[in-house]
Amino acid sequence: MASLLSFSLLSLFLFLLLPSSSATLKINPRRHLAEQEQKPVSKPPSFATTTPSEIPQACKATRFQDTCVSSLSKANVPPNPSPLQIIQSAISLSDANLKTAQSMVKSILESSAGNVNRTTAAKICMEVLNNSQYRIARSSGDALPRGKIKDARAWMSAALLFQYDCSGALKYANDTSLTNQTMSFLDTLMSFSSNALSMIVSYDAFGNDTKSWGPPKTERDGVWEFGSETGSGGDSGSWLRGGVPSNLTPDVTVCKNGSGSGCYKTVQEAVDTAPDNEWGSRYVISIKEGVYDEIVRVPLEKKNVVFLGDGMGRTVITGSLTVGQPGISTYNTATVGVLGDGFMARGLTIQNTAGAPTQQAVAFRSDGDLSIIENCEFLGNQDTLYAHSLRQFYKSCRIEGNVDFIFGNSAAIFQDCQILIRPRQENPEKGEKNAVTAHGRTDPAQSTGLRLSKLSDQWD
Repeated sequence: MASLLSFSLLSLFLFLLLPSSSATLKINPRRHLAEQEQKPVSKPPSFATTTPSEIPQACKATRFQDTCVSSLSKANVPPNPSPLQIIQSAISLSDANLKTAQSMVKSILESSAGNVNRTTAAKICMEVLNNSQYRIARSSGDALPRGKIKDARAWMSAALLFQYDCSGALKYANDTSLTNQTMSFLDTLMSFSSNALSMIVSYDAFGNDTKSWGPPKTERDGVWEFGSETGSGGDSGSWLRGGVPSNLTPDVTVCKNGSGSGCYKTVQEAVDTAPDNEWGSRYVISIKEGVYDEIVRVPLEKKNVVFLGDGMGRTVITGSLTVGQPGISTYNTATVGVLGDGFMARGLTIQNTAGAPTQQAVAFRSDGDLSIIENCEFLGNQDTLYAHSLRQFYKSCRIEGNVDFIFGNSAAIFQDCQILIRPRQENPEKGEKNAVTAHGRTDPAQSTGLRLSKLSDQWD
């Protein structure tokens, strides 16, 4: 008993010497603060808490000023940024969000097996967003660093248009939550691209004087731009002077007899032989007299391709795609569609033979920058000539159609051209009117428009 009592007293004595169990769970506030002060603390970048004053000032040039300030305040903008650094950051935001949009559209495509309309819309989106990405990259990586502001304006104008095209395509296939989410995200993307473009426009007009920057204005506001034939400038040189050169030597030939005669049988075969991304020289394709019933595509990587025909009505490229056919949209009805920059054509006819009662049926669609078309004929009904984007020059051409048959969102000049207006045949007793041109500018900052000079017109 005594030993037991001694053990108990010893245990109690030892227990009192130890810190209490509750004390082990407590934290000494002073000690904790001292330890915090000794440890290095990683401070967030200054732009996360403080917006450089230059950003709100530059954002006054945009249509979406709140979005501009909030997005750039979170971006990796250096302290005391220059106007060009702010513009580059705005373009980077557009590019980053574009990649997200591409991923979303890819998911739509992968989940659309068996749905023709949604598959078609997603494929168009993938193509035009790829075009948009290319133009954004050229604006940021090529034009701005070299001071080519007019080129940056032209390319960002096209980049924004292609994003709009994607949204427009999905609009008619918006039957899933993913499609709806993608369209909503595209709205955000387009606001970023619009902001970047608007700042480029103000920089082009006022340089580093951001106090003079303001939202873009157009002809409807009484503002006309002067000093360039295209309305979008001439950083890329006198590309439209003189038309297609007269001393070009063919690299390959296309003829109806085919390979047995030492030439290609189809125009597309000849286009496919052109080198990729060759900027230094032209690739000249001679297309001999004959009717070539085919759909021709000059892809983005085929630069400076030239079509030389034997004359209007003699060399003819013909097709008949129309939006009335399954899986076909206005964009891909074109008999000839060009994406590659520096495209030229002379002395041929391009036509879409889809009849008047049908819907849109494009003969020629041009998305190549600095294209020159001379002594060519374009035949169709509705939407004959799709001058879709970028800078284009048409000289001494014939264009025939009946409804909106010269349309698009390009900066295009038509000089010494003949416009032939076909009568509409759907309801002639109602006295239907014929609209010749239908420009599709989607943003006031886009440096686009149609200029018609020294034209002649007549009814067919």
